[in-house]
Amino acid sequence: MADDERPKCAQASCTCPADEDSKYCSAYCEGKGSTVTIDCDCGCPTCGSNI
Repeated sequence: MADDERPKCAQASCTCPADEDSKYCSAYCEGKGSTVTIDCDCGCPTCGSNI
């Protein structure tokens, strides 16, 4: 499935597509769960993070 066809990551601050087998894009976002942050630091290139 293409990135633009996958649902958005369930972490509120993240704009990445979720992994195919998860509702999150990364372990970072899964760990944050429903915690709302100003910026997402998941490290995925689609979020523009610098990790």
